[in-house]
Amino acid sequence: MTDEKNTPQKLFSEFAPATAADWEDRARKDLRDTLLESLTWHTYEGIHIKPYFTREDIQSLPFVTQKPGDFPFLRGRKTSENSWLNIQQITAEGDGAAAISKAADALNRGADGIHFIIKQHEQFDVTNLVNTIDLSKHTVSYTLSYSPDIFIRRLYTHLEQKQVSHRNLQGFVNYDPITIKSTLEKDENEAIVQVLDLTKDSPEFYGVTVNGTSFSSLGASTVQEIAYTLSAAVSYIDRLTDAGQPLESVLRNMQFHMASGTNYFFEIVKLRALRLLWASVVEAYQAEPALAALLRIHSTTSSWYQTTLDPYVNMLRVTTEAMSAVISGCDSLTVSPFDSTFRQSDEFSERIARNVSIILKEEAYLDKAIDPAAGSYYLESLTNELAAKAWNLFREVEAKGGFEQAYRSGFILGSITDVSRQKFRNIATGRDVLVGTNKYPNPKETIDFDPEELIQSADFDTTRAAYPTEVMRMATELHLRKRKRRPKAIVAVIGNSEQRQVNASFAQEFFSCAGFDTDVQHYTAVEEAADKLQHAAAEVLVVSSSEAAYVREFGPRLRNYHAKPTIILADDPQSMKEEMLANGYDELIFEDCDMKSILELVHKRLHGGNDGSND
Repeated sequence: MTDEKNTPQKLFSEFAPATAADWEDRARKDLRDTLLESLTWHTYEGIHIKPYFTREDIQSLPFVTQKPGDFPFLRGRKTSENSWLNIQQITAEGDGAAAISKAADALNRGADGIHFIIKQHEQFDVTNLVNTIDLSKHTVSYTLSYSPDIFIRRLYTHLEQKQVSHRNLQGFVNYDPITIKSTLEKDENEAIVQVLDLTKDSPEFYGVTVNGTSFSSLGASTVQEIAYTLSAAVSYIDRLTDAGQPLESVLRNMQFHMASGTNYFFEIVKLRALRLLWASVVEAYQAEPALAALLRIHSTTSSWYQTTLDPYVNMLRVTTEAMSAVISGCDSLTVSPFDSTFRQSDEFSERIARNVSIILKEEAYLDKAIDPAAGSYYLESLTNELAAKAWNLFREVEAKGGFEQAYRSGFILGSITDVSRQKFRNIATGRDVLVGTNKYPNPKETIDFDPEELIQSADFDTTRAAYPTEVMRMATELHLRKRKRRPKAIVAVIGNSEQRQVNASFAQEFFSCAGFDTDVQHYTAVEEAADKLQHAAAEVLVVSSSEAAYVREFGPRLRNYHAKPTIILADDPQSMKEEMLANGYDELIFEDCDMKSILELVHKRLHGGNDGSND
């Protein structure tokens, strides 16, 4: 007799199972004239993402049936709940009194821990720290730029005076010269050895941090982040074991610091692939496989995607970034304040950042499910492909002599530069969207800081994706403050062609993003447009007309106008480009054009003394 209670019930048994061929056949019918292959997404990682995934894509993957806590820990080591620590990052200057006070307040307002960025640790008042914050109960971490061993010894001395055991410390030490400058000087190597020796008997206080953020902040691909982080970690393992540290001690005290970007599903997969490959590294060292589970991952929201323009959009960015990190099982998380790119964050922006993590836990309940991405045809398949590509790149670096040698030879930075240039190019052409920066600008936005002072500031992050666009917008803002008005761009639409309307809309949004006062004007004929625009006070005139006859007539006539605007054709007549330029047009604007070169030309004229006015 069949035990009905123990027999799994098949859901929706009235429906026949669909194969990949069935899905493809149906998709082709629904798409009609659109080729299914045209929907494939080609990523910076060289991965081709299909428009759909099915059970067949994951049937042969060995890790699909693995559970959380199982080797190789792709799904993490957590087995009861998906808990993570909400860490607030605070910069400490001088004796750190203000930072310590802010930290104590943050711990009372929902933060689970503090990450101090200490610029000059010899000035930092450790006595004040241990008297203000109970380090045996709260997670407190430290980023140090030099001599971390001296700081940790001083911290231990003050803890001993308060009769607090350093074995109860929670947090990490972030000191990572290798990913910044590719090598360790003798004193730096000795300092890390000493830090590891000091922290090796503190199970919740990690002494060795490898910063994958060093690569993501330069625009690296996800594959590069994973491969280069692993390679840098191997370099630390080799250096520390060569210095006499036990392999087990090194592996127990290793932490990865990773940034979470806006590519939602890739960021979920990134930490899964990282743990999978870390297990392979541990195996390669013939260490106990269970040691791979001890890897700690601290995530921060990405600096690469933070913007200065329309900064409130950063709130949305960091929310999705935080979700990716949490869903993929990070151990702790820092969310950056939305205004951190252009000023010292205040109580409001820090509170909003801190509350993102709280809301994800207390209202979205993301701490209740471990690896909720498990079983997804797309994400499981992507995990496998991302891990395979990252492992191949990791092996390529090792074949070049390891991380330090590959870095010094220029291979690592060179490969990252190649990818970041592609990203910058796609942002400049509008193919990649930064909302509020290169698309969908806030027309009512006012800049309440000095743009010239910000650009010249050493703290202004020039490596971010938005930086080139922001510089052009700042130049427009300087023109506004000097001339007491915004530069103006008139978009003249001649005729009623639908394509001309599309071209005009693209041009209008482009110049609105650049901070111009934009005005779209409609005309039925060239003669009408030429007559009415003859005395227009505008720095830029965009003509949306695809008729060659109009182009030849319109451009030369405007050349004699008093205002002498920069004249741009809103079209892409590839076969006629030289002719367009010869007939009075300065540039061509269309989707996928080089927006940067257009703005450089416009601003060169703006700041060259010709503001286009009739004053």
